[in-house]
Amino acid sequence: MDYEKSHEREINIPYGGGHISAHVDGRRVEWLIDEIEHAPIDFETELRHALENPVGSESLSQLITDKKPNSVLILIDDNTRATPQSMILPILTETLLDLGVKSENITIMVCLGTHRPLSNRELCERVGKRIYDTFRCLNLSQDSDDFIDYGVTASGTPIEVSKEYMRYDFKIAVGNIIPHMYAGWAGGAKMVQPGVTSALTTARTHLLAAHSINNILGEVENPIRHEMEEIAVRTGLDFIVNTVIDNFNTVVAIIAGDVVAAHRSGVAIAKPIFTHEIERRVPIVIAGAHPADRDLWQGFKPLHNCGLAVEDGGVLILVIEAPEGIAFDHPQLVALGTRPIDDVLHMLSDHEIKDEVAAATYMAYRATKDRVAIILVSDGISEEEALKIGAYSVKTIQEAINIAEMLVGRDKIGIIPYGADIIIKVKNA
Repeated sequence: MDYEKSHEREINIPYGGGHISAHVDGRRVEWLIDEIEHAPIDFETELRHALENPVGSESLSQLITDKKPNSVLILIDDNTRATPQSMILPILTETLLDLGVKSENITIMVCLGTHRPLSNRELCERVGKRIYDTFRCLNLSQDSDDFIDYGVTASGTPIEVSKEYMRYDFKIAVGNIIPHMYAGWAGGAKMVQPGVTSALTTARTHLLAAHSINNILGEVENPIRHEMEEIAVRTGLDFIVNTVIDNFNTVVAIIAGDVVAAHRSGVAIAKPIFTHEIERRVPIVIAGAHPADRDLWQGFKPLHNCGLAVEDGGVLILVIEAPEGIAFDHPQLVALGTRPIDDVLHMLSDHEIKDEVAAATYMAYRATKDRVAIILVSDGISEEEALKIGAYSVKTIQEAINIAEMLVGRDKIGIIPYGADIIIKVKNA
């Protein structure tokens, strides 16, 4: 028997709609983070219960009865998120119709933030054909003329919010709670900021986060989250519906109610699901980006999350399909290349960077890249494109391991199959 092969260990990393495999020396695997699949809930029963028994709020039926809104806006996230909108919307809209809201007075809007608009086909798939055919469904308009100046937050962040959003009497946000590098946790007020605010407002909150990016993930009480919540409350978000979904796409919980109180209740459920403890950081980490893998712009989240598990001077191998490349909607991020952070800060102060969201994301990326080497395993990002931002790109995990070994030797490896939504805690750190 070949002694080396007798110690081989197969690893499978989610990739696009399937998996990508490789064999590693099992003796080198320091840890592998296994996910636990949770028992599914009775979805319709739990959703109806959440609407009638919300956290920190009157029930949806009581709110609608009391306010008697002439128009209702339902905010939804786009197809880079796991929220089961096509399951939630039929029940939510049925509830509104039963309460006397007319179908022509209900609008469903995709909270794009700075993401690209959904095509008609994508929007129909996102909400479901019956909902698409029955209600007015649209993308957020990202035209600068379609935002209204709503003053500034207590800390001075300019509030520019969608005119379309502001014209509705009652506003509901439907999202999902997962760890998030900028906001601590997604869900709740994040559907308003950055969901329906201008690129300027989003840039300012992201730049706030960029300066302390390594201390925010998984911390719900942080300055950026508080900015988002102030904006959501001031602009009149009335009610939220949030899911908690594990990495096997199983809905674990549904929470509804007040934008702050209900969100905190959901985070308490989500935190133990997504938090994993490791004994120590390791020189090489192999991590999967799915489902945050439409492009590297989405992949920066798993890159950041999993980079925290790599020793300084080590290597992060990120397995990411990225069919839309690095950041099609934010070309200035690639244009920044490998500029030092100080240069970027000077460019921002001199107003040389138009896309400040790209600058903030670049700074967050550099927080990882300046500590570790980054190797992408991707069919969507070429070697030449990756080199522009100081990374490698190869087609197989084995090629990536070979490069990692040239950089740090045949050292210990950590494996994170589901790296998109994860909080890594180092024991005794």
